[in-house]
Order: sequence, then structure tokens, then C-alpha cells
Amino acid sequence: MINLDPVIERIDALLDKDTDQSVTYAALEARLALERVCYDRLRQRHDYISHKQLRRWQPGSVVNTLIKEVDEHLGKTLTLSISKSPVRPGVKVEDEEYVEVGTEIGFNPKKIAKLWNALAKLALHAHLPEHRNDAIPAYGDRARIRAKVEEVQSELRRLAKGTMTFSGLGEEVKFECSCGELNKRRVGLLRDGQHVHCLNPECKQTWKVAREADGFGFEQVTVPVNCEACSAANHMPWRFFLDMKHDEVGSFSCHSCRHRNYVQWRLMQVHREGSAGCQTDA
Repeated sequence: MINLDPVIERIDALLDKDTDQSVTYAALEARLALERVCYDRLRQRHDYISHKQLRRWQPGSVVNTLIKEVDEHLGKTLTLSISKSPVRPGVKVEDEEYVEVGTEIGFNPKKIAKLWNALAKLALHAHLPEHRNDAIPAYGDRARIRAKVEEVQSELRRLAKGTMTFSGLGEEVKFECSCGELNKRRVGLLRDGQHVHCLNPECKQTWKVAREADGFGFEQVTVPVNCEACSAANHMPWRFFLDMKHDEVGSFSCHSCRHRNYVQWRLMQVHREGSAGCQTDA
């Protein structure tokens, strides 16, 4: 977990100088600290989600994705404790005597995102002039910036009280990708028909979640492409094509005859069957 004490001290020192420059730099440090808090929660849970499935990089968006896909308890404060003695027959779990191991301090992703955006608006962007005579000051309003930084400092001090981090709670399901990577997911957050990417950053495989009688299964999401030489169907990973740009040319060797095949995204006009109109597709 991140030790927030050094950055809190740096921000305090910059605020103590109380100049336009120092308060602006304090806002930058505060914004970076918020990012680090959110990204550290991601780092601790990266064994359960592919980096490619983080659609946006902003801290609030990252945390919301983690809550939806990896750990629904991420925003809550959690404490881990262990009993002083082994489990004994006839003794209820709640009646045992416990020793606290550590606590992860939860936070509201909406609040973090609001603070993060406010710091940029107040301090980290130059004023956009509305007319010719509109001045562009070197720095923003010092008092307003300082007030927002102090608000962030309060949140950072609260988060700094945490003594450990979790990777999440709940039952796991595991499956091995065709590339050999062992993937893990939280059972409680899986949905029938959901797409999950392989955790291996070099792998293009996408898997479709299928609910089964005894749990969940995972099916490869592929696109069949017939070899131009031998007509054999090659089931290519869906993301192989999805990641291509328009007009980009990609290639693959046929699994049967090893002939080199080429594919390309193209804009095409097609006629809908039974309709006089037309539709443009990529």
C-alpha cells in the first residue's frame, strides 16, 4: 500500500509558503496523490481484470470499473481480524476473542473524482479568454485553490490511517486461456454473456461467460475466416480485428496449410435485403 504521509507533508509545506506558485504546486501534488490512491487500489486487484478492459484512465472511472467488475466492496472500510485461538467445537465465531490485523480505508469514488476535477479547473489550466480584452493570469485564485487543496488534505489524512489493502473478497473461479495464462474472476460479479479479456497483456483472447448448472464456463469469442488457399476455417480472436484501425492490413498463417492470409478493415456500402435503402458499415 502507499504511504501517504510524505506527500501530505509536502503539500503542507507548500501551503505554508502561501504564494501563488506554491499553492498551485500544492494542487498538483494533491491531484497526483488522488490518482495514486485510486491506481494503487487497481494494482492490488489487477489479478482479476485485464488492463485492456479499463476503458478510461481517470481515477473515478477506474474505481467504478473495479467495483463493477472486480470488488464490489472496494468503497467500504474493511478490517481484518484473526481469533486468538483455533476454532473449537461449541464456541460460536462471534464469541471468539480477536486481534486486529489491519484496516483498508474505503472512499467514495464520486467524491474523489469531484476533487480531482476541481483541482484541475481551479489551478492546473490557464484561463480561457472570452474576448480580446480578457486577461490570462499566470495563476488561478489562490484562496479558492487553497480551500480545495485543504479539502483534499483532509481526505488524504483519513485514507492515511489505513494499514493494509485487500485484493477483494468473495469466491473465485479460475480458467486457463489458450495462451497458458491462468485467469481468475470473482464469482459474485460474473454475468451470463459478459466478455472478459485474458490477463496476459500479449494475448488477444476474449472469453464469453456462460452460466452453467454447476457454476460458470468460459467460451472463446472468435471470428471464423476461411483460408484463401485451402478454405479451412481459422477461428481468429475477436480482438485481433477489433484492435485494428480502418484500412489497416493484418495477417495470419492458416492453421491447416500455413498459407499467409491478409485481412483489412474497409468501409463498404451494402443493401439491406427487402429494402430499397442502403446502409454504410465498416
